[in-house]
Amino acid sequence: MVHTWSVKRFRILVLIVGVAGMSQGLLIPLLTTLLEEQGVSSSHNGLSAAALYAGILLMSPFCAPVVKLLGYKRSIIAGLWVTTVAVILFPVYTGIWMWSFLRFWVGVGDSLLHYATQLWITLTAPAEERGKRISQYGFAYGLGFGIGPLGINLLQWGFYAPFLVLLAVLAVTFYFAGQLDSPAWRSESTGEGHTGKNRAGSVRIFEIYRVGLIALCPAVLYGLLETALAGSFPVYGLREGMSKAWVSVLISAFVWGSLAFQVPLGILGDKMGRKKLLMGVCLLGAIGMGLIPSLIPNVYLLFIAFGLTGGLVGSLFSLGLAHLTDLLPPSHLPTANAVASVHFSVGSILGPYVGGLLIQWTGGKSLFYFLAFSLLCFVLLASLYRVRENTAEKKKPTTKPAV
Repeated sequence: MVHTWSVKRFRILVLIVGVAGMSQGLLIPLLTTLLEEQGVSSSHNGLSAAALYAGILLMSPFCAPVVKLLGYKRSIIAGLWVTTVAVILFPVYTGIWMWSFLRFWVGVGDSLLHYATQLWITLTAPAEERGKRISQYGFAYGLGFGIGPLGINLLQWGFYAPFLVLLAVLAVTFYFAGQLDSPAWRSESTGEGHTGKNRAGSVRIFEIYRVGLIALCPAVLYGLLETALAGSFPVYGLREGMSKAWVSVLISAFVWGSLAFQVPLGILGDKMGRKKLLMGVCLLGAIGMGLIPSLIPNVYLLFIAFGLTGGLVGSLFSLGLAHLTDLLPPSHLPTANAVASVHFSVGSILGPYVGGLLIQWTGGKSLFYFLAFSLLCFVLLASLYRVRENTAEKKKPTTKPAV
C-alpha cells in the first residue's frame, strides 16, 4: 500500500530525486556560463537563474492539491514531463528571456517532483530510521546536483551535447517512475483528512512556525547557499581567470563534500539532537565561507575548502526536514513540507540575484562574506529560540505513533 514502508519504492524515489538534482545542478551553471559568454550582466544572469526557483515557489501552494488529485505516482510523472519538455526546448530557443521562461517551468516540474517524493518518504519512513532515510533522500539530491555541473565539460562536444545527455537520463527515469505503486492519496495519511484548502482550517501556519521555525530556516539557508554558488560563482570564477573545467569542479566539490557527510550527519542528528547539530554545522560553515576568498588564487586549496564547507552545510535541508518530524505531529507534516519548499524557493531566488548584485557592485569576495553572515544569523537565532524549543518538546512524542 502507498502508506506503508517499501524499500523498493524508496530506492526509486531517491533515484528520481537524484535526477531532479542533476537537472538543476547542470542547468544552473551551464546556462549561467553560456549567458556570461554572451555578455549578459551578472545581475541579469542571476535574475535569470532565479527564475527556476520562482517556478518552485509559485508551484508550491498547488502541489498538495495536485498530489491529492493525481496521486503520488502520476504527480511525479507529470513533474518529469514538464521538466523534460523544457529541456528539449532549451537548445532550440536561445537568449536570456526564453531561457528564463523555460527555467521557470523546470522549477514547476521540480517542485511537484520534490513535494511528492519528499512527502511520500517522510510519511512512511519508520520513526527510528527517519533521520537516516531523509538524509539518504538529501544524499541522492546532492549526488545528482554534484554530477550536474560536470556536464559543462560536455560543451567541448558541441552546444547540444549537455542537453542530449540530460534528456537520455530523464528517459531512463521515466521507466523507473513507471515501476512505482499508484494508489490514490488517502486522507487518513495526514491524520486529519484534509489537504489543500481544507487543510488550511485544521493546520494553522502560525502553529507550524511557532513550533518549527528553527527547522524551517535551514531550507532558506540551503537554497541561498546552493544557488548563490551554482548561479553566481561561475561568473566570479570566470572573471578571476579560472577555466570552465575548474569552475565546474569547484561547484561539484562543494556538493561532493555534502555527500560525504550527508548520511553520517543524519545518523549523528538522530543521536545528539538535530538543533545542536544544525547550530554546529552552520557555525563551522560560516568560518569556511569567510576563509574561501583568501584562497581564490590557489584552485587546489579552494577545492579542499569547497569540499569541507560543503560537507558541513550541504545537509541543512535534509536535517531541517528531519527536525520538522521531531517537532510536529504527522497531521502537520504535509503543510510543513510545503512551507519548507517555499522557504527553499525563497532562498534559491535570493541566492543568484543577490550574488549577482554583490559581484557586480562590490566584488566576488563579498558573496562569500554574505553567505558567512547568513549562517551566523541562524546560529544566533537558534541559540535564542528557547521558549519554542520547550513548547515543541511536548509535541514530539505525538510523531511516533503515526508511523
